[in-house]
Amino acid sequence: MKTLLVYGHLIAACIAIGAIFLQDLEIWSNRHKPLSKAGFEGLQQAQTIITWTLILLWITGIALVIQGYMLKPDVYLSNEKLWVKVVVVVTLTINGFLLHFYTLPKLQRNTVLIDLAGKDSVPLTLTGCVSAVSWLYACFLGIARPWNYTLEFSVILGVYVLALVVASIVGLSMMRMARNAVRPVLPPLGS
Repeated sequence: MKTLLVYGHLIAACIAIGAIFLQDLEIWSNRHKPLSKAGFEGLQQAQTIITWTLILLWITGIALVIQGYMLKPDVYLSNEKLWVKVVVVVTLTINGFLLHFYTLPKLQRNTVLIDLAGKDSVPLTLTGCVSAVSWLYACFLGIARPWNYTLEFSVILGVYVLALVVASIVGLSMMRMARNAVRPVLPPLGS
């Protein structure tokens, strides 16, 4: 049973990460122009896929924790890596709600990413960075077996926070550079 749960957990994570990176690529590659109808519909479809895979990840993750606890009730919950993974998954879940209900709606069909005001582009950039880092770190923690029962909570969490800070600095810098770059000249509509 554990193998099936791990496999389901892995497949859901792969689908979610694929959808997230395709969504991010679509947004970034269209930073100088409005999203096409197909691009906008693709973002909405990706959000649905990510929501369902996150639900599946919560279900399989909780089942794996219950199973692990039943097999090793005396030590399983003392694995500090497990608790950091819980923090990361809760963070990415809350961030997902922010993305879905607050920041991504700022990208309406006729909106140009680099034309968004700072009050809209900064939260969009930061929630995107938190999303990418959180999903990748949660997956990393899933395979980081040598960290089980060996590293302290603060060390594992510190790596995550450092990755969030670095990604946020890079993301905000890229947005600033995109705004300051010379925009490509687009042909007039209808030509």
